[in-house]
Amino acid sequence: MKRPFILIASTALGFATFALSPAAHALGPVDLEVGAKVGGATNPISTSGAPNPLGFGLGARAGISFLGGIYAGANLMYYIGSSQSVDNISYSYNTLMVGGELGYGIKILDLLTIRPQVGLGNAGFTGSASGVSSTNSYYYLEPGVTGLIGLGLFFVGADANALFFPSAPNSQAAFSIHAQVGVKF
Repeated sequence: MKRPFILIASTALGFATFALSPAAHALGPVDLEVGAKVGGATNPISTSGAPNPLGFGLGARAGISFLGGIYAGANLMYYIGSSQSVDNISYSYNTLMVGGELGYGIKILDLLTIRPQVGLGNAGFTGSASGVSSTNSYYYLEPGVTGLIGLGLFFVGADANALFFPSAPNSQAAFSIHAQVGVKF
């Protein structure tokens, strides 16, 4: 009588152990963020009177957080730029930036995340005049900080960044700032 009871009890305990054990994560909890961005950037061209190829912009980003705060993601921004007329010829400029981001998120009260980060990628400056356009590509470096407020599944936030185009001629440091809204899984 004792033997079947011990067998049943140990089998039940074994099943309960597997049924109740938490999921193992090799990288710790992994969070996926997907968001939209809207903002603007100052002129990166140092030539006096040069039109701003950045200005107002719209974009998106996606990334993962793992190992307690490490962030790796991708970023896409389209800056509408500006236009000007010289001798009855209209010139317009815009920029498409595609790159990656790395950072480390610091959580405060499980509601606010402050994330110092750096972005690196390609910026395509497009200029058009009289129906003819050309694009010049330069790499960019964008160190900055992002602040995110978690609202359950959603987040809102803002970022402020320095923006450098080291390979572009006549370039200077620019400043960018964006508002963000998105979801976190």
